[in-house]
Amino acid sequence: MPENPGEEKRQVKKAGVAIKGNDSVTPEQIQKARDVDLLGYLQRSEPDNLKMTAPGEYGLKDHDSLKISKGKFHWLSRGIGGTNAIDFLVKVRGAEFRDAVRELSGEGYSLTHEPDGRIPPAKHAKQEQSEKERPFTLPEANSHNNDVVKYLTGRGIDESILNDCIGKGLLYQSTKPVCVFVGLDSRSNPKFACERGITSDYKKDIYGSDKAYSFCLPPKNKNPNGEHEPENIYVFEGAIDCLSHASIAIIGGTDWDGYRLSLGGVSALALNTFLENNPQVGTVYICLDNDKAGKDAAARIVKGILANENYNHISVYIAPPPVGKDYNDTLLFMQERLRSRENTGEMMYEEPNPVKKRTEQAL
Repeated sequence: MPENPGEEKRQVKKAGVAIKGNDSVTPEQIQKARDVDLLGYLQRSEPDNLKMTAPGEYGLKDHDSLKISKGKFHWLSRGIGGTNAIDFLVKVRGAEFRDAVRELSGEGYSLTHEPDGRIPPAKHAKQEQSEKERPFTLPEANSHNNDVVKYLTGRGIDESILNDCIGKGLLYQSTKPVCVFVGLDSRSNPKFACERGITSDYKKDIYGSDKAYSFCLPPKNKNPNGEHEPENIYVFEGAIDCLSHASIAIIGGTDWDGYRLSLGGVSALALNTFLENNPQVGTVYICLDNDKAGKDAAARIVKGILANENYNHISVYIAPPPVGKDYNDTLLFMQERLRSRENTGEMMYEEPNPVKKRTEQAL
């Protein structure tokens, strides 16, 4: 019996649980539920619904855009996430907080499950269309792209590249303060779009997006008749890295050209689709982030290409960013070095740019 009978009630209320007779849960139950590993719980309760999407990353068959890694989940299409199993049951499965706690704390209480082991969604979710049923529609465009251009040039991207993307329908500003990156299929029809916040870290894939057709920056010198197309493709995790790599080529005055494809993460789906639709490609450069996830994914993608007999004509190279975590870091570093040289009056031709040299060696 607690010294202060009201203390436990106050603690539970602070945790966001309404007290209604036997519906109450204790702080101890809440903490026990928070300690439950999300992946472990799903392996027990929804084993047939789990699928591995990358080393250390899992997804759900009923929600393609939901990813689980390191005890956390991120539902890309909904723009929501969580850090524990309680968050998952409440935000994804529609359970009441107290029911989720009692389910996870193992106090002899269990949520009602579907035959396949999954918890049915909340009643209001029945009125919503599923992700797979909702048709893909591009977000409404703003009357101008000024904020997008300002944001991305602030990230170091060359404005001529941005204008080219806007002209091709690959990039625009929506009515919200976000950039919209568009992925086209082989007939130039929009099939994918992702939003990126201009004033925040907001990221979201649009409902119905097909990751097989992610953002792709075409070659600058592509023949309009489709003849003698460049045979290089550079592969990145995100669209901004594609744009950064193209900007680096302008700064360095190099003749690098080819397709620049964003995977929208580390899955090889977009690359495999691209290679199937573009058999003329003979060289692939894997330019993923310079961290463990990027390195592991790069090795996995290379292994997949080398093991595929249909790709025997393809040479593949791993080309991580020479400076920083990603190619945007490399771009910003190069620009800072250029500004430093201009301020000191140092002539570029008297001493070769070491970053440019390193980048050329990498690619």
